[in-house]
Amino acid sequence: MEINYIEPLESDRILFVNIKNSYNCTDKKSMYYRESAYEATRKYWKVSSSRVSKVNLVVGHVDGIVKVVIEPTQSYPTQDTRFKGRYEFDGEQLFDSSYLGKSIHNLVRIGQNPINYFNV
Repeated sequence: MEINYIEPLESDRILFVNIKNSYNCTDKKSMYYRESAYEATRKYWKVSSSRVSKVNLVVGHVDGIVKVVIEPTQSYPTQDTRFKGRYEFDGEQLFDSSYLGKSIHNLVRIGQNPINYFNV
């Protein structure tokens, strides 16, 4: 089986977020439940405010395989009291991104930390 890795542009400043816990969660009472993969990717991340301001893509992945790509228009601290100190993103989901379905293992190490920065 051939693995297709993403090949980022030099200008890409990417925040990778592991959406594994939310991606297939159907329990509406769970803290991981989100209405869609887009919602799972865009919210509640514990990120560096100085670094996140430089990000031009937020990429949601499951086990290192890209599921969602968002071009953020803004980031801000959440108002949800359950996730105090975490950030949300608003932006456009890129359904035609060349990153979709590809592996990020060539760029970041997947571990316990659910976020990774690339080129930020």
